[in-house]
Amino acid sequence: MYSMFLKDQLIIFAGSYKHMNKISLITIAICTYNRAEYLRDTLVDLQVQSADPGEFEILVINNNSTDHTEEVCSDFSKRSSGLSFRWVRETRQGLSFARNRAVREAASDAVLFIDDDVHLPEMFIETALNYLRRYPEAKCAGGRIFVSFDSDETGWIPKELMPMFGLHDLGDQDRIYPPTNFPRGGNMLIKKSVFEAYGEFHTGLGRMGPDLLGSEEKEFFERIRKEGVVLHYWSDMALWHRIGSDRLKESYLKNQSKGIGRSERIKTIGSPGRRAIKLAGELVKLAGSVVLAAGYLTRGKARAAGFLLKFRIWVLKGFMAGQQVNVILPGFWQGWNIS
Repeated sequence: MYSMFLKDQLIIFAGSYKHMNKISLITIAICTYNRAEYLRDTLVDLQVQSADPGEFEILVINNNSTDHTEEVCSDFSKRSSGLSFRWVRETRQGLSFARNRAVREAASDAVLFIDDDVHLPEMFIETALNYLRRYPEAKCAGGRIFVSFDSDETGWIPKELMPMFGLHDLGDQDRIYPPTNFPRGGNMLIKKSVFEAYGEFHTGLGRMGPDLLGSEEKEFFERIRKEGVVLHYWSDMALWHRIGSDRLKESYLKNQSKGIGRSERIKTIGSPGRRAIKLAGELVKLAGSVVLAAGYLTRGKARAAGFLLKFRIWVLKGFMAGQQVNVILPGFWQGWNIS
């Protein structure tokens, strides 16, 4: 037991510290689980950033990966001697545990979370630093996220469901987030003082290994908003989220959709009234999806129509958490195989 603890502590000190005599202005935090090759590409993008290497650190939180993530991090450490780079193992499974660990490990007050499968323009970090200098009072901010599919066959994805693949675009003007929106985890900056004042990410939410729960960001930002924290949208702090072909398989999409529903149910634990309101909202969304799907069908996009309905039904089933859910669709939809 002690040797395992010692090994984990040694991992913390892996990496290059040539710039540790300087105070990093921002920590780029990447939480990863079994995405070694995507992580490698993301680290390469970080290696060629235009920002002064002394102004940022790169922190990878390895959340019990069983692939060659350790090898990727070790190799990057050897090839990036001019960067401040560390990787740490978080043994408690879950994205929220990993993000909370990143906050505690970060050497900077400003922590910029990005996903392990993103493509970064060369000025990404420099842009974030410029925003921090321009808005020193900002405590939380989110940037634009575009989507880059590894597969060319994506015409069947309805635009209404692109956010589930990471799309987050409020336009090209900086602004304060509207009450119904918030930064997304693939590109969000939060200062450590926020966590110290209002708590960390909810560890019962967020992805846990292969279990695709979510809503940890939504719950966190809802909580701190109630305390008066302003959420900034910084349009020029943009990146691309990569989606592999494995994430377009129906089995993965079904698991992800049900995870969304289960996460929303978890947020209503202890509040039957809130759960009833949420269930009513899901039923309204399902009804709206039937209308939207009909529109896609009339335009000859049957696969997009089917995916819209499947998504909403899967979310509803996830929300009901194992209870029997029988959805009776109107008219011509009844012959469709949606399970």
